[in-house]
Amino acid sequence: MMLQGVPGTTSTRPLLEGVRSALEDSLLAIADRSDTKDLADTLREGIALLSRLVEAAPRDEDALEALARTSAALKAARERLPVDAAVGNRIEGAARWLADASERLRGRLPARALGAGAEAATQREELVASVGVPRAHVVFVPPPRVLSREEAVSVAGARGRALLGASRGAAGDLAQIRAIARDCFEDIASLGSLRRLYEHEPWVDAGPFEQRLLDNLDALVALERPLDPAAPALGLVESLFAYAIEWVVPDFGRTFALAFTLCCLDSETAMRWVVLALRRSHPRTYPAFVDAFALGSNEAIDRTLVELCREDDPAMVEVALEAMVRRGRVDMASAVLLLMRPSPSPGVLDKAIDLAARLPAQAAAPLLARLLDSADPDTTASAAAALTTLGDARGPKHLRALLQRPRTEDLATLRARRIALEALCLLGSPFDRNLLGTETSLDREGLPWLGWHGHPDHVPVLLEGIRRAAANGAFDEADRIGRALERIGGGSAPRPGALAGGDFEERLAAWLRAFEERRPLDNPRMRLGQPWTPSAIVTELSARGTRQGERPILARELALVTRRAAHVDVAGWVVVQERALAAARDALPRQT
Repeated sequence: MMLQGVPGTTSTRPLLEGVRSALEDSLLAIADRSDTKDLADTLREGIALLSRLVEAAPRDEDALEALARTSAALKAARERLPVDAAVGNRIEGAARWLADASERLRGRLPARALGAGAEAATQREELVASVGVPRAHVVFVPPPRVLSREEAVSVAGARGRALLGASRGAAGDLAQIRAIARDCFEDIASLGSLRRLYEHEPWVDAGPFEQRLLDNLDALVALERPLDPAAPALGLVESLFAYAIEWVVPDFGRTFALAFTLCCLDSETAMRWVVLALRRSHPRTYPAFVDAFALGSNEAIDRTLVELCREDDPAMVEVALEAMVRRGRVDMASAVLLLMRPSPSPGVLDKAIDLAARLPAQAAAPLLARLLDSADPDTTASAAAALTTLGDARGPKHLRALLQRPRTEDLATLRARRIALEALCLLGSPFDRNLLGTETSLDREGLPWLGWHGHPDHVPVLLEGIRRAAANGAFDEADRIGRALERIGGGSAPRPGALAGGDFEERLAAWLRAFEERRPLDNPRMRLGQPWTPSAIVTELSARGTRQGERPILARELALVTRRAAHVDVAGWVVVQERALAAARDALPRQT
């Protein structure tokens, strides 16, 4: 871990976060050893103390004193432990950084003390229920643990199974509390998946699952904070960790239960549990972390995501960027640094472009315009599409030039052409009709995108496409083209899979006659049988019957027509989406 630039800074947070990251690296370096428990516990305590200081704007005298003691304990543990030179140097460095941080902070932080009394007072805050969105609950969070590789694969020796086995032997009230908590863990694990809708499901169907999820979160906090001070408490965070690691197979639900609950606690230390869990988790569980970060209420989430953008592992950077984009929180420094990173992975670069496009236009446009000269067709197309959403004329100009070039079978070029096709269809300019018609004649899979372009002149092309799909028995393709016809002309276009050949042609002709009867004479862009207007996007996004699979495209279209002023996370809380759509509806008259 590099601490360059720390000594000269006037802010305490970079110093604290740098030292904390160094301690976490040291903890991960010894996590797989069986003889380092004391050293690991000391490192964990140091991480928790540093998190406590990051969180506290006033001076925390107790934490400052404990930092010095932790530094001494690290040195003593290092002397007792036979480790290789690399690990030993890391531990010694961590001890020095802790001591240095303690000394530097004594004269740098404000004089008012937080102290144990204030901390105890926060624990007595009233428990307020989560309605529609999670509260940031105040609970005690112990120093973070790390899942060792042995525990991750062992059938007999995992700490989680040992902890859970011991908890089953508990008696009386504590046994009942733990049994109830386990039911809550199971519910959160399953509800985290249930709220992720299939494409054909109406988007509001997630609402009941979400409230049940939040009720379980509140129940866990209530078990951790009994009204009677003498009553046993759950030990929420340790119990969650035990639950998450008792299963040796990478599991979305258990990972989500751990990460989401921690992301809804009002605690900096809680985020260290999440970061360390992410750094030791299987890549198949990364989507659970994205959801947890995107949905959580912990105020430390945003700065944690910025921290993760500095990771060397591109997959973890992608987790952070995807969560940032979903939260609608843009960090300019992260966007700039990621776009300038030498040879970034395609996934990181694509998400960094999306993040940069959410910056103010005067900052985003120069960053994105630089990428138009890239040698990679994907990169130039993505940057041009992002510029298009900002209303920058260089974007559509580049996309049109890309589609006018001779078509090749190079995969990167084909992906770039699809990006251009989608962006220009959403832009909806009538001047692109011929260009897009030509492109979809060569790219049959892109044919349904003409429905989003919305111009009646494309109806004959789509009719030809659905007939060809019917003749070939490609009923899934025919269904997609049928939805494109409906997106332009409204009504209910027939599907060949459910009809005999003659009946299909008869109903298709009837649909076409009905469309021609309501088609306006001035031939405007259309949406669902009516002249297209920006408000039609918000109306469809808000409609309770709109299928989840179409809403990401609608959200992209809304961002385009509002030049990124409107942000809707279509995988976010239903209540938050409803608020965002109401704000977008109010903003549209000023935007159009």
